[in-house]
Amino acid sequence: MNERFFLLLLVAALGGGIIASRAADPISTNKPSREELEKRREEWRKLTQEERNAKLKEMRERSMEKRRDEFNKLTPEEREAKRKELRERLEKHLGELRAKQTNGTITPEETRDLERREQLKKRFEQNARERQAPAPAPNKCQPGN
Repeated sequence: MNERFFLLLLVAALGGGIIASRAADPISTNKPSREELEKRREEWRKLTQEERNAKLKEMRERSMEKRRDEFNKLTPEEREAKRKELRERLEKHLGELRAKQTNGTITPEETRDLERREQLKKRFEQNARERQAPAPAPNKCQPGN
């Protein structure tokens, strides 16, 4: 069964030109070469757990900064559309996970995912309320009165 699936996948890939197009244009991908991946993997193995965690944190921060910069380049309308799209995807996935929970077919990993997504939804709602709330008026108290 797996061999048939693999063969079918290979034929589809060759027929669709996926493999041929990648071979013809190796510059179009930003993926590191196999040697680079092996080198990085070996470097990670040599790191202590603390160094590995610090490096992961640094990578996440760089990634978040890049995404934040891209998000800030959007117009307010585009930002709101992006938020709406993300909210809809979140709610769809939450619905699926809640259905599994109700049916009793949820796995421990999916339970953790459900908890994380519920927290994310709360943050979405909190941020939406903050965006809608008017800014507080400045304090107009005068000294000496």
